[in-house]
Amino acid sequence: MFKPKIAIHVGIMASMCLSPQAWADPNDIVLTNYTENGLRQVDFRLGSYHQNGQPSQDALILGLGYGISDSWFSEFYLGYSKSGGDAVNFDSAAIANTFLITGENSPLELGLYTEVEYERDRSQGDLLMFGPLMEFEAGLTKVNLNFLFSRNYLADFSNPMQLGYQWQVRRHIPGPVDLGLQGFGQFGQWDKFAPLNQQSHRLGPAVFGKFDVGEKNVLSYNAAVLFDAFTGVHATTFKFQAVLSF
Repeated sequence: MFKPKIAIHVGIMASMCLSPQAWADPNDIVLTNYTENGLRQVDFRLGSYHQNGQPSQDALILGLGYGISDSWFSEFYLGYSKSGGDAVNFDSAAIANTFLITGENSPLELGLYTEVEYERDRSQGDLLMFGPLMEFEAGLTKVNLNFLFSRNYLADFSNPMQLGYQWQVRRHIPGPVDLGLQGFGQFGQWDKFAPLNQQSHRLGPAVFGKFDVGEKNVLSYNAAVLFDAFTGVHATTFKFQAVLSF
């Protein structure tokens, strides 16, 4: 029986170099490694970003993933977005790959994430993202820490390579759900960090759970509420993800 791991990746808005608020993509999810050959997944994500006095920014992702080998998981997804009372619009399409570098029994599980994203708005070019994924377990606690480099190529604006991070602490407790914390952030240009008040840092509580659906199918979910830190921006991000593994 495989250990289901949630299919996750991040979509950073191509305009992140123009405004720190643009870094707060509501469908950001903590990336994890995969170790199951033949694993198939249907991935649904929904997020909403709310800032005082501004229209809400909503995002939806639909994805299909497949475990090509014990160390390679690939996913294709479509992204949709909505601002305030506007209609829902197609936003992007992408192929993401996760490669497991260390063995599953290693104390520190290390992976490599890559993503190529086609932007509907051609002025924003196309996104390339890559970086290491790290996972460590200590008893009933699991810790994830990822660093992601990203750049939009062929964009109509200056767009140097950016550096972001993700982290997650998940604690297994008796009962149907696990509890934890999640954090996401952007430092700005990878070799020259932006001033703190121009960076993006979000953190908050998260819940995790799963249900058996049939003999071998598993429905996993996670949800989080994130709050902006250090910038003085009064904003809240709500996000939810459900993944059917079979």
